[in-house]
Formats: sequence, C-alpha cells, structure tokens
Amino acid sequence: MVQTGEKIVATEVVSPYYLYLREDGIMYILISPERKETVESVKKMVQTMGEMVNHKQVPMLAKFEGNSLPGRANLDYWAKKESCPYSKADAFVVRSTALKIIANFYLSFNKPERPTRMFADEKEALAWLKTFL
Repeated sequence: MVQTGEKIVATEVVSPYYLYLREDGIMYILISPERKETVESVKKMVQTMGEMVNHKQVPMLAKFEGNSLPGRANLDYWAKKESCPYSKADAFVVRSTALKIIANFYLSFNKPERPTRMFADEKEALAWLKTFL
C-alpha cells in the first residue's frame, strides 16, 4: 500500500500503473517496472483515471519505482494536453540519474502543455500540486 499521508478514497490497477486517488483530490500514480509502458497502456490508464475523478481535472503525482523508465513514444504522447484531459498539473518524482536525464530532456524538448515539474522529494511535489487544488 502506498503511504501518501492522506486517506485513499479510490484505487485501481492498470499495469504497470497503480492509481490512488487521495482524499485531498490529488491523483497519485506509482509506475511499476513489472511491465513496459506503452502508449496503449497510458491510454487505458487515462481512461481509468477519468472514471476515478468523474472526468474532472485534478493534480497528478507520478512516481517511478525500481528501474521503470518511460519510452520516447510515451514522452512524446504525454507532453500533449489532450493525452490526459484529467490532469491539471503533473509532478514527477525522479530519483535515479537515468530518470533525471530523461526528465530534463522531456522538459526541454517535449515542452509539456500542462504545468509540469520534476522533484527529487515527494513532499515538495505534493506541496506544489496543492497549489492547483
């Protein structure tokens, strides 16, 4: 179970994504290395997220576990606003060197169309997301 400091009001799994809707309205997503991410898996996850939040926009925190890394196609797709109409802002917790490199590339070259920031610290990410509640 994820420890978010908030009560979890809904959970769903769309492998490799574990979605937790916090009581404060932030969508917390753990991305597991159990299965490679694809654009199709992202689309299924977004559909499930939409159902969980009643098709409203909410701030989203994504955290990569283990050695999970997003592929180029996923980065290109996720940067577009229409890829996830339910996310008001994206915060990514990145800790590994590989993820930091990918995160810098994503911000510089993909130029995401939603407010997006990368954080090493989950508490800082949540504090930033709370400004979008």
